[in-house]
Amino acid sequence: MTSRLVIDASVALKWMTPEEDSERAMLVLDLERELHAPAFIFMELANALWIQVRAGKADAAGASAALDDVRTGPLRIWQGEEPLPDTIALAAILDHAVYDCAYLALALLLDAAYVTADHRFWRKTESNAELAGRVLLLRDLADRF
Repeated sequence: MTSRLVIDASVALKWMTPEEDSERAMLVLDLERELHAPAFIFMELANALWIQVRAGKADAAGASAALDDVRTGPLRIWQGEEPLPDTIALAAILDHAVYDCAYLALALLLDAAYVTADHRFWRKTESNAELAGRVLLLRDLADRF
């Protein structure tokens, strides 16, 4: 198995807020693997945190501090231009949002596994013979490492 993992916002959010599978997400930090993500992960995380603030589940100062912790944390950040052509092709193949496909394109570029908590996207990749096994569900991660 690869020494690199691409982590998406559905996993990183679990580092910042207690929710289902947060403990599993924390274990990702202990795997001694390089953790990568495209730079837009921070916008996705900020939006998810804002939704929690708006719903009264978090306060703005705490959400900002949590985001800052992740920004200074273990992720190696890619600006996002590297896999753009592949991102569009993957979105067309999977009929899925470009954002999720950008994580996958980065994983393919780095020969890394892509870890997500997004069951819907995982199912789409598993139904594609060329992509099956490249995306790992967070809940299944312990079985792989």
